[in-house]
This record gives sequence, structure tokens and C-alpha cells, in this order.
Amino acid sequence: MWGAKRENDQKRPVSRFRLSRKGCECSPFDIVSKPRHRSGPRPPTDLFERFCGLTDMDLPVFDISSDEFQADPLPAVRQMHQAGELVNVKVPLFGCLPALTRYRAVDDFLRDSKRFARSGKAAGKRSPPGLNWWMPKVFRAFAKNMLATDGADHRRLRSLVDQAFLKRNVDSMRPGITRIADTFLDDLERQQGDGPVDLLDDFCRQFPLAVICELLGLPDEDRPRFTRWFGSLGRFRGWWSFAQMIPGLIRARAYLLEQFRSCRNSPRPGLITQLVLAEQQGGRLSEPELLAMVFLLLVAGHETTTHLISNGLLALLDHEDQKRQLTDDWSLAPTAIDELLRYTSPVQMSKVRYATEAMEISGQVIHPGQMMIGLLVAANFDSDQFSDPFHLDLQRSPNRHLSFGSGIHVCLGMKLAKLETAIALERLFTRFPSLYLACDRKEIRWRSRIGLRSLESLPIRLQ
Repeated sequence: MWGAKRENDQKRPVSRFRLSRKGCECSPFDIVSKPRHRSGPRPPTDLFERFCGLTDMDLPVFDISSDEFQADPLPAVRQMHQAGELVNVKVPLFGCLPALTRYRAVDDFLRDSKRFARSGKAAGKRSPPGLNWWMPKVFRAFAKNMLATDGADHRRLRSLVDQAFLKRNVDSMRPGITRIADTFLDDLERQQGDGPVDLLDDFCRQFPLAVICELLGLPDEDRPRFTRWFGSLGRFRGWWSFAQMIPGLIRARAYLLEQFRSCRNSPRPGLITQLVLAEQQGGRLSEPELLAMVFLLLVAGHETTTHLISNGLLALLDHEDQKRQLTDDWSLAPTAIDELLRYTSPVQMSKVRYATEAMEISGQVIHPGQMMIGLLVAANFDSDQFSDPFHLDLQRSPNRHLSFGSGIHVCLGMKLAKLETAIALERLFTRFPSLYLACDRKEIRWRSRIGLRSLESLPIRLQ
């Protein structure tokens, strides 16, 4: 039956995705496996593969969840570029998925929301059989956010929060963000003593969390709760880590619902109150959508910025000449932050998208419903787009990196993330110009996490 369905699929018209063929031999690398050759179609082996579509393409396979890839993705990125625009990657829970690696291919993929949809329904997909009954309610509640929508639903949800993240509104937050940064640095100076501090936990994580809490209108004293509840999100790698998230998410859901009730009864400054009013006035936002929206803003609003600041700081400490350029002339900050975004690529891959029609990419037929991703980290090191891409150049211009994605799902908070990072680095190096790594560089460890490159810790001596 499966084979017959596959033959019918292949009779559909096939469009050609705008990519150039750049295949060549791939030299050996320890996290790359050889293409999987098969004599013909075979049935899917598990629930998720049935849902995702067949992944029997004869392509190199890269394990982007491996410790080697997290420690240093660049050797694998070079291998990907040698292999061509399309490779297979191993993704926890989903198995192997086709992934685009070249800048132009990834950019087109992210912008083409008609042929690559975020919602499986747009590609004729339903939830995998039996998935909903076992998935905890809290996961379903948080997963239905604007990142998982397309078309009119996406425009409606995004329009409710777009205003808060416009450049003029973000720029007006500069004094408040600077004040928050200085408060944390004051605390660091008092607590450091003669030993090192973990700048990741004590500053890089707490600072952007405080900023997004202030924007949302959440009490300062509740921030330690979020750190506990969301800690497991930073270690997502498979089924076990999936289960470990449940207790924290249940508590976060109950907390946010209580905050919504409080804002309805006693409106207070902050984006949550604005969203609650949108829910009450005209039905533009349902309570499940409100819950998913605030959770997304709270988590995405600090998690990626945390790793942009910490990874960027480590990159500067690794490149003393570039660090000196920046600290001698802070007017370079805008181009420097863009280059740190490109070079460190904290968000390594796009969200999964579904092909809505049959097409051909790099000689491979993509069937309707096939799940795919774009590898942002690979696109950001494409020599066809960037001169000498493996070199950190804080004066690189233009620098149209894809670290925030592109198209209708481009990162909502990118201007805020850039401003926070610029303020964090300037205040940090101004207060502690002689700060240095408090361990051997080889002792730095990276978290085992799919899609987001994050440090385990960042031990620093401030002076």
C-alpha cells in the first residue's frame, strides 16, 4: 500500500525550487555518515517518519545533535558545503530530515511561505496518529503559538505585538535596559571576591530575562521561578529531556493564567495587559492564544539573547584584535553585533516547515508533506555570500546574515536582542576592561542541545 501511494505521489507535477547544483565529493568526517542507498521505496519505520514523509534520499547524513557538532560546528559546515545545497540531518524525535545548507537556498526556503508552510495542515498533514492523546495538555497549549501559524492567523497574532518591537519603541527602552545591566554588574562586583564568576548564569541569562519581564509587566521577584521552570528547555535532546520539561511547564502555565486574571482585574503597565485587553475587546485573541503568545515572548525573549551575549563575549575573548577594535570605538557596535550574530550563529536551524507541493531540489524530489529545515549556521558561512566567512570581522559590511531568519517569520525581537547585546558588552567591558577567561579555553563545554548553541558555563575573572 505504501509503495502504491508513493508511485501516485511521483506522478504529480514537480516544480523546480530555485537552487543551483553544487555537488562534490565529501571527505571523511566523524559526524558524517555516507548516503543511505536503497533499492526502492520502503515503509516508514516509526510514527514520526510516517508523519514527516519518507526520508530515503541518497544524501550525506549529519548528526547536528552530537557533542562534536555543538563544540565546533564549523568542520561539519565545511563538509555540508562540499556536499551541496541539500543534506540529511538527524533531529531528535524526528529522525532524519532533509536540510538546506547554502545561503540563497535557505533564504528562499524561509521566504517562500506558499511552498513551505509552518503548519502541517497547509500541507495536508494532520497530527501523527496517536500523538495528541499522550502529549501533555501543557505542551499542546504552548505549542500553538504564532511561529506555528501561516497566512491570516499569523498576521493577526503578530500584529498584536509588532508595535512593541518597532525600532523607535525599542530605542526608547535604552535607558531602562542600561539601568538593568548596571544593576546586575553592581551585584557581580560585590560578589566576585577573589574568585571567578559564572558570567553565563550571573549576567548573560539574568539580564535579558529581566528586560523581557519588564516589557511584559511581570514582577521582578518572580524571575527566579522562570529560571527554575525553564531550565530543562536548555537541555532538550530527546524523549527523556522532553519528559523533564513537564513539571516546570505545568507550573509556568498556572502562573501565567494567574497573571492574566490579575491584569484583567487590575490593569498594570506592560505588554501582558495590552494583550489581555485585546482578548477582551473584539475577540482578536483567545485565552489559549494569549497563553501561547506570552510563553513564546517570555522564553524566546531571553533565551536566544542569553546565548548571543555569552557566545559573542567568548568570541571576542578568542579574538583579542577584534575585541580591541570594538572597545576602542563603540560606534562599531552595530556592525560588530551583526558579525557576532553571523559568526556565533546561536540559533543554528530554522523551525520545521512542510512542503505543500512536489518539487525538485538539487536533483532530489521533495514530496508534498515532507518536513524540511534550513540550517542557518551553514548559510551564515557560505562563501558565495560572505567574503572569508570563517574569519571574524567586526567591520564586515554588508552583513545580511540569517541568524534571525527571514520572510514572514523573521524574529520579532531582533532589534531588542541587538540593543541588549550592545549594551551588555559595552557596560561589561567599560566596568571590567581587563576581564579574562578563568579557565583553559579547552575546558569550555557546550550544552547538548538541538538547534541552539549554548555554553554550559562561562567562568570569568573580572579583574
